[in-house]
Amino acid sequence: GPSVLCGLWFPAPLPVAASPGAMAEEQLTEPAKLLLLSSLLEKDRIITRNGKGFLKELILDRDRRLNDLLSSLDSSEGQDSSFIDVINQLIEQEAHTLYERLFSQCPLDHGKTVSKAEREEKGLNDKSLIYGEVEFNSFARVLRKIQPAPGTKFYDLGSGTGKAVFVARFLHDFDQCVGIEILEGLHNCGVAVVDLYEREFRQFLAVTEPGDVSLIHGSLLDGDWSDGDVVFANSTCFDDELMEAVSKKAEDLKPGAFVVTFTKVCLRDAGSAKWPPLPFRLHTESPCRLYC
Repeated sequence: GPSVLCGLWFPAPLPVAASPGAMAEEQLTEPAKLLLLSSLLEKDRIITRNGKGFLKELILDRDRRLNDLLSSLDSSEGQDSSFIDVINQLIEQEAHTLYERLFSQCPLDHGKTVSKAEREEKGLNDKSLIYGEVEFNSFARVLRKIQPAPGTKFYDLGSGTGKAVFVARFLHDFDQCVGIEILEGLHNCGVAVVDLYEREFRQFLAVTEPGDVSLIHGSLLDGDWSDGDVVFANSTCFDDELMEAVSKKAEDLKPGAFVVTFTKVCLRDAGSAKWPPLPFRLHTESPCRLYC
C-alpha cells in the first residue's frame, strides 16, 4: 500500500513513466527513491539543506546504513516520528564524522593546554575563562529543539577553538556562524580550523547556502551580536556580574531571537517594570566538559 510521511504521499513502490511502447511499469531504484525523498523532506524543512547534502553523499557512496533507513520507512506504517528520528540520527552521524576530521589537529587536550598557558602567562584568574567544550550530540539536540530557519545568524559567546560554531555550521542552514573569543591563543587555533574548513570541508555542505564562518578576537561584551538569531553562551562558569552584562546586551536582540545558556540563566527579571522582556531563552544543563 501507499506510504504516508509527514503529509507526503509515496506510492509503494514509486513508479516512473514507462518508455514508449513499454507495457511493464518500471520502478525507481533505491538510490533514486532516496534522492527524491531527501529533496521532499528538505522542501518541507523536515531536514536541513546541509542534511540533504550529507544524505546525497551517502546515497552516491551506497552507504549500507541507507538500508536501515529504507527499512525504517517501510516499517513505520505511518509513524512519522520513528522514521524522522532515524534520518536525523544518520545525518548527525555523518556531520559528526566530518566534525571530528575537521578538529583532528585541534583536539580537546590542545585547546585545554593553550587556554591554561595563556591564562597563567597573563595572570588571568577569572573563572569565567575556564576552558570548556560542548559535546557534539548534546549540543545538536539543543539546536534541534530550536529548529533555526534557513538564512539566520548564529553566535557563540566565548567560542574557544570554534567547536560549537561548527556544530551549528554542519547541522543547520545558518547564513553566518560567528564565534567571539577573548583568549588570543584559542582564537588563533579557531582561525586555523576555519582555514581548513574553507580549503577542504566547505564543499561537503549545501552549495546553495553561504556557509560562512567567522571568528572575532575580543570580549563578548565589546562585540556587537545584536543581529543574532541564535546566541549561545557556555555560561557554566560565568559569574553573576558577567551574566548580568550578557543579559543586558541580550535586550538588543530582535524579537524571536533565541538565547541559549548552560547551567546559569540570564539574570534579568523578564516582564518586570525595570526590564523589558528578553527574547526567548533556552536554558539547559551543561552538555559540556570543563577544565581548569
